Amino acid sequence: MKIRSGFSLIELVLAIVIIGISVMTIPLMLSQSSNNNTFSIMQESILAARTKMGNVLSYEWDRNSVAKNSSITYIRILDVDKGDNELDRNMSTVDKNRRKGHIAQDFRRRFHEGNETNKTFPSEDSFDTNITAINHFDGQVLGNAFDGTASEFDYVIQDFNMSTTISYISDIADYTAQTIGFDFDISSRADIDDVNNSTNIKMIEILVESPSTKSFRFRAFSSNIGQTELLELDTRDLL
Repeated sequence: MKIRSGFSLIELVLAIVIIGISVMTIPLMLSQSSNNNTFSIMQESILAARTKMGNVLSYEWDRNSVAKNSSITYIRILDVDKGDNELDRNMSTVDKNRRKGHIAQDFRRRFHEGNETNKTFPSEDSFDTNITAINHFDGQVLGNAFDGTASEFDYVIQDFNMSTTISYISDIADYTAQTIGFDFDISSRADIDDVNNSTNIKMIEILVESPSTKSFRFRAFSSNIGQTELLELDTRDLL
């Protein structure tokens, strides 16, 4: 009699069990893969927003911060309309171009040259391709309408949008105190084009939205403080 080898009933049952377990884990693996993709998108969006914020903050406070038609290339302080009056130019100083507390020496921070009737106010600018100041980023949107098409971020299956808003916020504080504290009240913000409500603090807000992850916002603040002339000088100019 010829004996043929084959599967026993126990081996067949074990094979069925193993196949069943494998089939059951497929949805779990797909879910984990989806979670990994979502986490990657979130990390990429956070990095993109941080990079964008750093880019915005590298620009001038206002396009009028640098004097036009002159050799001055360093950033001046600007007069604003609704800022704390403690931060206005001190008209009692000789040149009338300093704030209270400014050092009246060469190469120090100062306002644009002017007087009470001749001031340089922040400009009324909208976003355009020629970016010269923080204002120009207002209303900028990177991304698309979540429709699955290619976007600035090169994501096809999943995407996120990043929008930038620039606003004035209150700069009211007690500048005579030894410790100065600000209440960054974003509920009373003023549109960046509303120069009649300009203050000495601009808020940069970046909103990141995605159909697959939670939305989040980054906020940073830029102050109307100008810069010292020393930062622009070549050290050879001082010899």
